Amino acid sequence: MTMVHRRTFFAKVGQSGPLVEHFQEAAMQMKSHGIEWETRIYTDYHSGRTDQVVVEWLLQNLADMNLQMQRITEIPEAAAFFQGWQTKLNDMIHYADVENWTLV
Repeated sequence: MTMVHRRTFFAKVGQSGPLVEHFQEAAMQMKSHGIEWETRIYTDYHSGRTDQVVVEWLLQNLADMNLQMQRITEIPEAAAFFQGWQTKLNDMIHYADVENWTLV
């Protein structure tokens, strides 16, 4: 059964554009290591809270997500990239909300 793992990131003021680029870079890195999740990135600059970026990944299940991420972090250069990537992400956001939806 297909799932959508959705995270709504609340970026610091002025960081939503760089945050989109940050996720695009991560998606390219994941694909270069064999992770082919469909990734969708949404922005909304005109309603609700400002500086929101939503990222969705289509997955078969959450266990697959964890296994795939664990697999690529065992590759030294991938682990180094994602460690630096996560540190930069933490500097760009206030927090994120997470939802897991089942497609029916």
